[in-house]
Amino acid sequence: MHALPASPSKARAFLDVVRANNNAAAAADAARRFVVGGAVVGRVLEQSADALSRHPEVFSVTDDAVTLRAEAGANASERTVAVARVLDALRAGGSVPMLDGWRDERFAIRASFFAPTELTVERAAAGLFGCPAYGVFVVGYVADESTGVPSHVWVGRRSPTKPTWPGLLDCLAAGGMAAGEMPLEAARKEAAEEAGISADLASNIRPSGGVCYTGLDETGWALKRDVLYTFDLRCPSDFVPRCADGEVASFERLPVDELVRLVRRHADEVQFKPNVAVVYIDFLMRHGFVSPDEDGYLELLAELRRAECL
Repeated sequence: MHALPASPSKARAFLDVVRANNNAAAAADAARRFVVGGAVVGRVLEQSADALSRHPEVFSVTDDAVTLRAEAGANASERTVAVARVLDALRAGGSVPMLDGWRDERFAIRASFFAPTELTVERAAAGLFGCPAYGVFVVGYVADESTGVPSHVWVGRRSPTKPTWPGLLDCLAAGGMAAGEMPLEAARKEAAEEAGISADLASNIRPSGGVCYTGLDETGWALKRDVLYTFDLRCPSDFVPRCADGEVASFERLPVDELVRLVRRHADEVQFKPNVAVVYIDFLMRHGFVSPDEDGYLELLAELRRAECL
């Protein structure tokens, strides 16, 4: 017989971190359906539904659904204009806290990534409708020259003036995808904008998969049904990223062992933007820093990719 471990395995500790971020599946099930053109494209929480119900000329709100009225428009352009008027009014009223982070970026409302866009909204308002949201995360690492195994990772510290998760640790580059963007293009753009990465080095960015989850935003008003495309970038040993656009305050090169320690303690001592810790856990698993012999390994694999978010 094998003796039980004295403390939770690394996989179990990481599982706690991933589950803490993937914390709103029950809330999503209980939320109202968001219906556009007869199709369900999202889920709306109660307080968000109450806010939208103040504009019955655009939204019909019942006990189980929030429906964009046909009178709001027959196509994406018309719907976008009608919903923008509502969002501008809600923002001016100051009663919807998530709109305080207004970014002037367009977000596509759609049932899935390659589904047709039903309308576009301000990015800060996207979670109000609980639609799938897509982002790109680039993990920059330095590898041992002889083995190719990652020895260090580059982490960024978010600007203290960021509207979301200020001052916490982040990836080398990351961002949500605006309407019309494709993942690889977006990853290279974020790498240049946030870390000053040259086009030559950015050409080495490699897709590595993705993670997905259903969570709540920091205001509690929005469902985050997020799908994050992940990318790896092996960096030269003498590479140093540059804070290019003010999104990141500083960069630090961490030994992988230190990354493991910080992520393992994240559930009790928050260091990372929550979904960033999840991306790093996926990176550590893919590169063999979590053993398949560990208790919790298979559960962790499943928790990283929640199919209902896709």
